[in-house]
Amino acid sequence: MPYAAQLEIARLEDEHAVLIERANAFTEANKREYALEIARRAKDAARKIASKTSTCAAPSARAVPREHCSSLSCARFRREYVRRDVPVVITGLRDVLTEDGADGERCAWLTRRAGNKKVAVTRDHGHRNSTASCASTDVVDLREYFDEVTKDASPGSYLYDVSVPLKLPTLTESIFLPKYFAHDYVQRTMRLTAFSRSWPSLFVAAKDTRSTLHVDQWQGHFFMAMIRGTKRWTVFHRDATPFLRPSWLRGTLDPAMPALEEQCASGLSEHAARWDVDLGPGEVLFVPGGAPHAVHNLDSTVAFAGNFVDDANLERALVDLKLMGLNQGERMMESFIALDEIDFDDATDLDDDDADADADAPLDPRDLVVAIDAHLARRP
Repeated sequence: MPYAAQLEIARLEDEHAVLIERANAFTEANKREYALEIARRAKDAARKIASKTSTCAAPSARAVPREHCSSLSCARFRREYVRRDVPVVITGLRDVLTEDGADGERCAWLTRRAGNKKVAVTRDHGHRNSTASCASTDVVDLREYFDEVTKDASPGSYLYDVSVPLKLPTLTESIFLPKYFAHDYVQRTMRLTAFSRSWPSLFVAAKDTRSTLHVDQWQGHFFMAMIRGTKRWTVFHRDATPFLRPSWLRGTLDPAMPALEEQCASGLSEHAARWDVDLGPGEVLFVPGGAPHAVHNLDSTVAFAGNFVDDANLERALVDLKLMGLNQGERMMESFIALDEIDFDDATDLDDDDADADADAPLDPRDLVVAIDAHLARRP
């Protein structure tokens, strides 16, 4: 076994001991159960390193596959990418992602619809902190911030993951959700959850800002539609997490991990299955649930994104949501119950799409998007 693997196993075993001690200190049963699961995940990571570093050849980095929307039905997308835990870039949707069509990259729709809205912008790369302080955050007009970013006049600043339905509802008529992600179970429950109107969310970033290596909460799948600029993405398979020096000491189900640029120094990341891609204007990226990922904004960027749950990650999402409910209380537990009580029928989810999954006729991009306001109105 490589020496680097031995060191990491020892670190995780020490961390496991600390986490067990913390868990046993809780007097409340729900909190203790949550903390014990975090400790179990640290122990499981050590076990996976021990088993795989001695038996598996190191994988090489791969390019993310690309599919033009005209030949990618929703059914085939789910079969070949979502259910196989493979990221994919979907092209050909540039002219249908915003109300401005081919001119969407100029972002006139953004400033026209929401330019006078106040938004909280992090400065000096403050979005990379686990808890951004008030000192690193400014509240400004969205139009003012967009002008700063596009003129490279606001280095290190980021409008990060702002819910469009909750914070910028005037944009729900301006952007269009690719139907590949419109079957989200979280937005189809009978009762409202903590996430019913969370997505899509808006990202506006200055050049050279980054999102550190992380895993999205509760194993949610992720998508991002690029409107302006280019983001460099690195995506790891979810089974690669143990080889990325994860730490659960902060007490959350999703571990902290060193920055991507630090991973090579450990010698372990070479055992992590990895994809790389530069995501440009009009392109849409799918990231499988549980996959660690990091992002570098190569220039000023505008994008919208969201998480979703379907049959591929439902069981894992339910496990994490229930645990989060034990730790956070009633509202989060109600979100778990709302998702758990529905018997989702995937045959219905696919509608008539299976019929055209392998058809020769090209699909029309206009038929592959839905207005956000119309999508949200579909709730039972």
